[in-house]
Amino acid sequence: MVRTVARTVALALAGVVVATVGVGAHRALGYLGLALALLLVAVGGVFARAWGRWLGFAGYATGWAAMTMVYAQVGPARSILIADDAHGRWWLFGGTALVVLLAFVPRRLIEGRDVTS
Repeated sequence: MVRTVARTVALALAGVVVATVGVGAHRALGYLGLALALLLVAVGGVFARAWGRWLGFAGYATGWAAMTMVYAQVGPARSILIADDAHGRWWLFGGTALVVLLAFVPRRLIEGRDVTS
């Protein structure tokens, strides 16, 4: 039980880190930075599904979505991190689509199957 909770919390923090790195990277190198940021979301999601199964993936997705929503808000000095332009929309909708898509990938494709028996 403690391991499950610790794993879920760790994957939620991983989702926060992926969102934080991705929100900066999606603007860094033009569309290459956006592609790398979306790749980071996908790799993090596959890792979360493989290590934490559904509960861990839910923690990862929640951490990513929560921080992405925070970064999409207007800051105190009227600053924004996710602008309302093509890059920002690709980051928001592309990342969300990847997380939803990874939720529907069959478990055997992520974890493999036991061939010992």
